[in-house]
Amino acid sequence: MVESLRSGISVNGYSIYIHRMIPGRFREEQNAELHCRTKTGRAYIGNAKIFFGRPPDYSPWIELFNINASIGIENRIVDYFGSRFEEGILDAFSTSLNAGAKLFIEYYTDKETMLLLQRGFPIVLSRLGFEMLTRGFTWFKDWYFPEGFMEGGWKLQGEKPISNEARKRHMKLIMEETARIGETIPSHDLPVEFKERALARVKQLQDLSIPC
Repeated sequence: MVESLRSGISVNGYSIYIHRMIPGRFREEQNAELHCRTKTGRAYIGNAKIFFGRPPDYSPWIELFNINASIGIENRIVDYFGSRFEEGILDAFSTSLNAGAKLFIEYYTDKETMLLLQRGFPIVLSRLGFEMLTRGFTWFKDWYFPEGFMEGGWKLQGEKPISNEARKRHMKLIMEETARIGETIPSHDLPVEFKERALARVKQLQDLSIPC
């Protein structure tokens, strides 16, 4: 994944790449700054902290944070959330993480995810949670770390199951939780389209094939 991002991932005529990488707090950790570029322009996308793992005790993980929600490049603005930029980065990160590995994504500038989680929707019915689920993450946690101004914003943690049995167990719990949603979640102060998309994901879960 790091090597492919160093050379650049092609997305809709743009290249997503690691603009700069510096060592982290310990030898297995690296800090990457992600940009997109064309022949005539370049723009910042976000930062990633990459932990390559320390077998057999610690599995790899990646954290994506400081996301630029509105990317200005070549005299246009691209909304990051729901874009091919986001898809390309999520695909690259998720395919590089194996069983037991974790992905953390900061979401406080992702309005749809933020509002749905604040209103009590299950994580997998949020925009970001569903994107992570379709890429093989089946165990989730909604995090906010109070660490003296070092915590960053709200994050979703997704973890890949360590076995097919674990995947089936996680999916059973997810299906049970989402089946109870229906029309019961309060929707005051929630855009109608956000709620409609969340409820549509309940039906999409029925036909979803989660990779192991």
